[in-house]
Amino acid sequence: MMNANDIAAHHRSRLAFIYVRQSSPHQVLHHRESQLRQRSFRQRAADLGWPWERITVIDEDLGVSATKRRQDRTGFQNMVAEAALGHVGIILALELSRLSRTNQDWYHLLDICAVTGTLLADEEALYDPRAYNDRLLLGLKGTMSEAEIHIMKQRLVEAMHAKAKRGEFCFRLPSGYDWDEANRMVKTADEQVRSAIELVFARFEQWGTIHRVQSSMVEDGLQVPIMSGPRARLRWGRPDYAHLRRMLTHPIYAGAYCYGRRQVEEFLDADRRPARRMRDHS
Repeated sequence: MMNANDIAAHHRSRLAFIYVRQSSPHQVLHHRESQLRQRSFRQRAADLGWPWERITVIDEDLGVSATKRRQDRTGFQNMVAEAALGHVGIILALELSRLSRTNQDWYHLLDICAVTGTLLADEEALYDPRAYNDRLLLGLKGTMSEAEIHIMKQRLVEAMHAKAKRGEFCFRLPSGYDWDEANRMVKTADEQVRSAIELVFARFEQWGTIHRVQSSMVEDGLQVPIMSGPRARLRWGRPDYAHLRRMLTHPIYAGAYCYGRRQVEEFLDADRRPARRMRDHS
């Protein structure tokens, strides 16, 4: 690893970037101390010999996870572009895991820094990606950073599954049901919502087909309750076949606690980039 005496004049003639990032909007609002510590890293750049006017804080990625692709992180993308142009002498972060938690983006950054002679620094040390030992250590840091995310995700998923097996995991409920203060699934207190759902099932029992239920409700000018949006807000809308089918086939309306009816499917999008989508179990 390098020390401050190994920094050349041509490094200090370029910019010093301080990369500041927190993983979620909740952290940005409630974990202020972490952000203050990261911003105070400007002093480390100054101690390494950079004049204040050439020290720039990159904070566009506050609230964005480091697992996101670089195309989805404006600050990281712009920082890499500036480094590729040879405008950056050093990139500093309180912890290098804040730069990226995917090996693809991490090694992309290391390759560019090695070509342009851009240094990297964290709270512990100073690194030159051109030097074999430093590159090896940086590679290990990137691998461990990505592995840490997978371990954390695995633990979270296992905890969710354990709670779901006990019937204690709270998930998004369809219209007509709420969670009470004891995290028990109960019918909603909204009589209008309950009556509308009961009417759907009554008409299905009467007509026997979803199309007949839909057409009869449309003819009568009736609407159905729909949970929509990321916050699961209740709204009223015109009954359509897809929504009525989901309602009539949902196990919860039969009194069954069910979790895991949808699965994540990975695929390549039109640009041949990895992407994910949700699919219902058949």
